[in-house]
Amino acid sequence: MITKQTRQLSFEYIKPKCPTKYMQILEIIDNKEMTAREIENEMCAKKYSKYFDMNHVRPRLTELVNEYYELIECGTKEDNVTHKEVTVYRRATKTEKMMLENANHYTID
Repeated sequence: MITKQTRQLSFEYIKPKCPTKYMQILEIIDNKEMTAREIENEMCAKKYSKYFDMNHVRPRLTELVNEYYELIECGTKEDNVTHKEVTVYRRATKTEKMMLENANHYTID
């Protein structure tokens, strides 16, 4: 029970910052295809982040893909630091966003 309370309090603390992070990410990605690291590097360069931390962007990317349908996972590429395959993101088109939003309203029997 205490874990749920502290988790909720933490979420309430960051919630006002989320829309700003979303707008910053969408501004940075614009019409490019980028990885989370590339986005965070750009956020640091623009002084949106005070220090480099992948946790600034990863949760927001997940939300922008799965909840708001603003981004699409469009492929993978090798990360230049970890040398692992990582996800590449791009902005969703209006048509893609509409299809994803409506997909949740259809039931499959």
